[in-house]
Amino acid sequence: MRGAEALSDAELLAIILRTGAPSVNVLELANQVLSTFHGLDGVSRAAIPELCQIKGLGPAKAVEIKAALEMGRRVLTLDPTQLPAIRSPEDVFGL
Repeated sequence: MRGAEALSDAELLAIILRTGAPSVNVLELANQVLSTFHGLDGVSRAAIPELCQIKGLGPAKAVEIKAALEMGRRVLTLDPTQLPAIRSPEDVFGL
C-alpha cells in the first residue's frame, strides 16, 4: 500500500499542521492532539478554542484541522458515482 492511505492518523494530521512548535516536532504535536482528544473522532468534535489549548496549536492551525475534517465530511455526503478516483498524488492535485 502506498500513498495517503498508508499513513497513520498522526502522520496525516502532521501534514495538515505542517510545522511543530519550538519544543515539539510536528509529528509529536499531531500525536498530542490525537491523544488529548482520543482520536480523530474527538478532534472532529472539539471546538477551535479547545484545540487552541494545546501548546503549539494556535487559531490558524486549529481552523486548518477543522477545515480538513469538514472537507472529509462533505466527501462522505457525495453520491458514490460522483466521488473522484484518487490513485496518486497527481489525482489529488487535480481536485
